[in-house]
Amino acid sequence: MKKTACLLIFLLFGAAISSAETYYLKLRTNYHPGFLRIVLEGPESVIKRGIVNQKAQSVVVTFPETDFTIDAEKGVIVYRKTDGNTVMFFPGAFRGLKVFTLKYPARLVIDVYKDGRRGNMLSPAPPSRKRPAEKPRNALRKVRTVVIDPGHGGYESGMAADNYREKNVVLGIAKKLRARINRGSSRGFLTRGSDRFMTQSERVEFANSRNADIFISLHIGDHSGIVLYVPVITGHVPEAVKPYLVNRGQEAYMKKTVTLLNAMKEAVISRFGADSVSVRPLPYSILSRIEAAALMIELPSFEDAYYIEEFKTEMADTLYKGLYIYEEIGAR
Repeated sequence: MKKTACLLIFLLFGAAISSAETYYLKLRTNYHPGFLRIVLEGPESVIKRGIVNQKAQSVVVTFPETDFTIDAEKGVIVYRKTDGNTVMFFPGAFRGLKVFTLKYPARLVIDVYKDGRRGNMLSPAPPSRKRPAEKPRNALRKVRTVVIDPGHGGYESGMAADNYREKNVVLGIAKKLRARINRGSSRGFLTRGSDRFMTQSERVEFANSRNADIFISLHIGDHSGIVLYVPVITGHVPEAVKPYLVNRGQEAYMKKTVTLLNAMKEAVISRFGADSVSVRPLPYSILSRIEAAALMIELPSFEDAYYIEEFKTEMADTLYKGLYIYEEIGAR
């Protein structure tokens, strides 16, 4: 009886193993001006599960819980299948990726940018002697205090995609920006230096208690470009009352805020192009209570930007350039 039961289990288990389907994915690779394109074509149920990551100078593609084999056309890239559901590509040195899917037929497309030049915001540009102002070497002189507010924190993760969390990415960029500010006589402060929750009131109090000259709140949006949000004053306080207010808000600082807006816009355009930035009003927000030049900056979504360290560094450099331009055009 025991032998019969064991045989039955073995037969059922063996049938389950034999029924596991192996999928065939067609691989095509070809060069385009400025980038190498990797295309994996296969059943839509498989393609939509694809996860793409960078590991050093290789591209790792995983299809969870899916066994597949590669049917490669003649191409221009070295690759290695590491196990049943992962394949690694070795395109050589590259500076960023763009990943998207297509239908009819279902395809996972990976564009590998080897020189960093492209019409979107997915990777930093290579160094250029013609644009030395991209990373101003002079420290800020007129701006004394900059408060950088990394959005969310603690149980508020913000936007999320794969292993990325908005709260962590903006904190990393904020720390890079603070380091650039602190290399001179100016001082940069973070409303939160770790993964912790803060209320809007706590952030406002932090900025105003340090007599900030500039306040920048960093977030990640659901758009492909950078959005600069400016505060909106929704009501005016009588002059007789103003001396008694604990928080006077933006009303006395709107001129400086507009100057900061124009400086940041110029910095973004000089790096990413005129189509990469937009400006929107933000009424009833944390900004209206800040006693300093104040902006909220939403960076590109996780679908539109690949937040590798180089890109985060480039974003910090761009924001620092905006502060530098702010001084040049009149931080008074």
